[in-house]
Amino acid sequence: MKNFLTPLFHTFIAWLARQPLVQRLQRRFPRAFRFLLRRFDTTTFIGLPLTILVLVIGINAALLSQLAEDVVESEGVVALDEKFTAFLYGIRSNWLSQLLYSFTQLGTREAVFAMGGLATVIFLYRRRYTAILVFWLTMAGVGLSVQYGKKLISRERPDKVAFYPEHNFSFPSGHATTAMGLYGMLAYFLYRHFRGQRRERRLSLLATGIAIVLIGFSRIYLGVHFLSDVLAGFILGAMWVLLGISLMEVLTYVQQRKPARAG
Repeated sequence: MKNFLTPLFHTFIAWLARQPLVQRLQRRFPRAFRFLLRRFDTTTFIGLPLTILVLVIGINAALLSQLAEDVVESEGVVALDEKFTAFLYGIRSNWLSQLLYSFTQLGTREAVFAMGGLATVIFLYRRRYTAILVFWLTMAGVGLSVQYGKKLISRERPDKVAFYPEHNFSFPSGHATTAMGLYGMLAYFLYRHFRGQRRERRLSLLATGIAIVLIGFSRIYLGVHFLSDVLAGFILGAMWVLLGISLMEVLTYVQQRKPARAG
């Protein structure tokens, strides 16, 4: 991003600075103008990368809000959910159900504590205390948003097709949200760890991506969630992953700046 965007950014800024209106605004509001320029700086994370992340989070929030509204009000979304659920129920096999039931446990609260505990031990050994803080703050946000989201929408689960009983509300899918949050953050930390190792980076992204998709699919196949529940869970989980990445990168940037200022 840096090598590609930096020349374009400087060319655009040079053109913009020559415009009479911009020059008047710069003279009148110098601090605000400098602040806006820093938001498009390609040489640091708190510049253009953070700006893009904030925009993506905003788009995700808008999509999630629209999907929640459609679940409550749109007959088309409800009909699609019911048809897809009925289709999967019609082709359901016992052996695949048992397999996906085992796999769906990777998106439970217990999986979060197991995988998170292992990650915490590794972070402690490597003295990555900021990573521990960011990881658990992200997962706490995932859990709270799912809990209150379910209460707010209060959507009932699919009727008479569940492979096993679930007793809370359906929207959004807690497993899908947890899977996206948990394995998304682990993928991010693995990506940071494997600097300069393309093969390892690709394998880690592929493995976590497959896990997320299969956990989400298992919820629909087992008849405990609708398609829109899982999609909403993915969007909600992605928002928390983006927030976690933003927080980690900003804190890392601040920590790296402290020695430079002290020197």
